[in-house]
Amino acid sequence: MKRAADFRGIARASLSGHWASALGTTLLAELLGADMIVHSSVGSFSANLYNYYGEDGGDVSMQVAPAFLMMIAAVLMVSMFVILIIAVIQFIIGSFVSLGLATYNLNLIDRKEASVGQIFCHTSIMGKAIWLRLRTSIFIFLWSLLFVIPGIIKSYSYSMSNFIMAENPEMSAKEAMEVSMEMMRGNKWRLFCLELSFIGWGILCLFTLGIGYLWLNPYINASLAAFYDDVSRTGETAHAF
Repeated sequence: MKRAADFRGIARASLSGHWASALGTTLLAELLGADMIVHSSVGSFSANLYNYYGEDGGDVSMQVAPAFLMMIAAVLMVSMFVILIIAVIQFIIGSFVSLGLATYNLNLIDRKEASVGQIFCHTSIMGKAIWLRLRTSIFIFLWSLLFVIPGIIKSYSYSMSNFIMAENPEMSAKEAMEVSMEMMRGNKWRLFCLELSFIGWGILCLFTLGIGYLWLNPYINASLAAFYDDVSRTGETAHAF
């Protein structure tokens, strides 16, 4: 049974001579909103209001012009609206680009031709890709309501959904998630250990002001593709469809 070090070794061998392509492809895909695998993440917007008082304890409204406050509020509202629009666009585009990124990395691992254009190879099933991403997000969120831990476990159960749909575009989102759940039985801990093995590199990348992630992310993605390649061929699940 392969371990984290084995998957990393496969990834390094596959990336040898293809680092520039992998770096550019991964960066473009991430800018477009792609995720390699499905994991639970909770994003929230929160606004905190602070009351400032002078030495005499005076009310802030007596010190700041109402027109200025209205201008600040308008800028914040416009900014939040723009951020929301960008997030929605990235969610939509990133849904099918995630499948393309999975295809790119699987080709890389299998030593087939891997090119940046492959991240757009699943535009024909954009609707399925969006529904897969939305469906998994909803399920993980609902499970996360049960003290978070069940949501994390389920995120690992659904983690191979992108790879599965990328290889089996005729599948529905429900089928891809069900196959992923079956595939990950007994393999969740192995995937956790693989991801954990990159923590040292992640810490080092922080000292490069994040620049190191340009190389680390393709390395992680290729390792995840190697992991999927292993569990899909030993589990007799994904290729049954």
